[in-house]
Order: sequence, then C-alpha cells, then structure tokens
Amino acid sequence: MNNFADRLSAAIHDKGSAVCVGIDPRMAQLPAEFQPKRDTPREAAEAVARWAAALIDVVAPLVPVVKPQLAFFEAFGAPGFRAYHDTVIAARERGLLVIADAKRGDIGSTAEAYAEAHFDVIGADAMTVNPYLGRDSLDPYARYLKNGKGLFVLVKTSNPGSSDLQDLWAGDAPMHHHVARMVHSIGRDCVGASKQSAVGAVVGATHPSELVRLRQILPDAPLLVPGYGAQGGTADDCAAAFLPDGTGAIVNSSRGITFAFRSGEHAKRFGDAGWRDSVRAAVVEMRDALEAARKRRSGTT
Repeated sequence: MNNFADRLSAAIHDKGSAVCVGIDPRMAQLPAEFQPKRDTPREAAEAVARWAAALIDVVAPLVPVVKPQLAFFEAFGAPGFRAYHDTVIAARERGLLVIADAKRGDIGSTAEAYAEAHFDVIGADAMTVNPYLGRDSLDPYARYLKNGKGLFVLVKTSNPGSSDLQDLWAGDAPMHHHVARMVHSIGRDCVGASKQSAVGAVVGATHPSELVRLRQILPDAPLLVPGYGAQGGTADDCAAAFLPDGTGAIVNSSRGITFAFRSGEHAKRFGDAGWRDSVRAAVVEMRDALEAARKRRSGTT
C-alpha cells in the first residue's frame, strides 16, 4: 500500500477515528514537568521535543495522524528545527502518519528543495502547500506523490480574513472554487485503491456551507479540516467533509486537545499533573462528537 490516501484511509479505519492532533508547542502552555530551567532557545527546543514525544505516546493509540506546525518550532531557531525533526521521527516510530504543516509555496528548484527537505530528509508523509503561485508550483511534488507522499493544498482556510482573496469572484466562480478545480485536476493522476487521491485540500470547518460545496467539487480528495473547537467549528460543521464510509477527511484540533487541561472543566478535572489524561479525554470527546455528527448527516444513527 503505497498511495498516501490509501494509507490515510486505512489508518482512519484502524483507529476508528478521524481526529488529527495538531502539535503547536507554546512554551507558556506546556505542563510544568517540561518547563526548561533556563530561558534559552536550545533548552526550550529540547523541552518542546520531550513534550511532543510524550504527547505522541498518549495519542498514538487513538488517532491516525498528527500535524506539527513548523512556525512554532522555527520560533526556537536551529534547535527548534531539530525538535521538529525529532517530533516527526517519534510519530513515525509510533506508527502515526505525519503532516508537515509548512504551507510552502514556490516554484521550480525552490519547491523541489522544500519537497526534498520535508519528504526525503525529515520523513513527513504529507505537507500543506500554498497554491497561489500557480499550478507549476505544485508540479515539483509529483514524483513524491507516486512514492507514497501526499499534499494538502490550501483551498478555503479557516481564518476570517480568508474571504479577502479566496472569495473574490473570478469568471464563473469564487477564487477558491478555481483552486479546488485545479486540485481535482492534479489529483486525478494519483488516485489509489481507496478511490481517493494523494492530493487533498485544506477546507476550514468555520465555513460549513462552503465545505458542502467543495466536497462536491473534490469528490476524491482527502480533506484536512482545521477550525474545530477553539476557532468555533463544530462537529456538525465538519460532517459534510466525510465520505459515506467515514474516511475522506481528518479534522484537526491543536490547543483544544494538547492544552485542554489549562481551562474549563478539564482544568478542574485534571489540572497540570493530569495533562495526559486530559489529552486522552479530549481526543475521545472529539472522536465521538465527529462520528455522531457524521452519522446524523448520513442518517445512520
């Protein structure tokens, strides 16, 4: 099984979950046991790597995929990039798929270098990419798609300002519909046995009506759905992303899972010392909410 979409679909079935845990290390939010003794980039990055490895140990039995956000690692400089690499290695060793949330976008040899760095050297299974330099900016990733890697192309992002450009009308449709059509066209050459493509799309849960429409434009693209929880997206908002068998989409939550112990009922129930139990509980709550919403939408409750 070499097609990325096939591997993702199998992992979703295996774990019985479509939850993607975003790994966004925020130093002030880390549990006390991981706070560094000295405030230096090196010690902070090493603390982050230890925390990420412990987090992965907790979520590995429960979710199919994790998504480290590079910006939070790069903020620690060179030691932070090492921590990112160590995080990818730890996740792969635990059998998880890894999406590098890099949002890279460039052409020619530069795009080739991004692909080589994150796929060949770091070992990520997929990465997020920005398509706004045009179709040729995605071409350098093609050979990696044939070798089991995947892409998630930014189509309709979850932030409020996405409408500034993505909703601009161009010809017969808004800009993000044209991007979705391009993703579908590129992805037709790398559809696997699961009848899904190795080229997926990022579509935010904060735009549920557009999620419905974009699933129609992208019938065989895996959807990476950010915006759940802290950004306001609900399980019902995400339900349209899924294919009838429950695959075809992964829904990301970052601080809503990793730092749930810092606020609300989780803070009262678990506290800092119980952060691992808080993470488990948050994942299970999200998993069950997504599955219930999917069944309601499909009428299989």
